[in-house]
Amino acid sequence: MKIVIDANITVSLFVPLPYSGAAENMIRLWRKQGAELYAPGLWQVEIVSVVRKMVSLGQMNADGARFAIANLDSLQVEIVHPDRDLLEQSYLWAERIGQRVAYDAQYLALAESIQADFWSADQRLISALQARQIPWAHSLLTD
Repeated sequence: MKIVIDANITVSLFVPLPYSGAAENMIRLWRKQGAELYAPGLWQVEIVSVVRKMVSLGQMNADGARFAIANLDSLQVEIVHPDRDLLEQSYLWAERIGQRVAYDAQYLALAESIQADFWSADQRLISALQARQIPWAHSLLTD
């Protein structure tokens, strides 16, 4: 089983969020099932950006931020850097779901290209995908 994991799920493993427990449970389940985790190249940058923002807002301390960044490798997520085809597909996905930017679409293009399930805690994104009957899009909050 292949899973493309959204950065928001990863961040919740290091920062207490309302869905942190659900994220921890899913990671455990995926590991038990032998799932392979994937993310697009921007995954790490998104995580570092969110962690930095949380530190600047006083919602996380610098030690916690360094711990989160240092432990990303322990999640054993395979990073897939985009080639031209993946970039084109992410552009099309952003257009399909009506997004002005293509960050989320990178995850979708990757999931589609490797025939993986996509998991996110972004309910708005998942709702947009479910409205288009994308069966491989799953919400951490409802599945």
